[in-house]
Amino acid sequence: MILENEGHGRPIVISLIAIGAGAIAILWSWNTLAVDLFGSAETECRHAIAVAMALIAICFPVGRSSRFGRSQEG
Repeated sequence: MILENEGHGRPIVISLIAIGAGAIAILWSWNTLAVDLFGSAETECRHAIAVAMALIAICFPVGRSSRFGRSQEG
């Protein structure tokens, strides 16, 4: 039996980078805009990570399904 490399490393690393960068952007933008302008409560890093993971979970299947749909036609 020959085991082939499925190539899962790159998507995992890209996902982790997207979660980290997204969480930083969400945390910074919320704490800058909502707290300074509207006097809302500051958010914590764990909340920003949760929002970033939710956005990726929502957007990932949409991108994957369109990519697989095109590859099966041709």
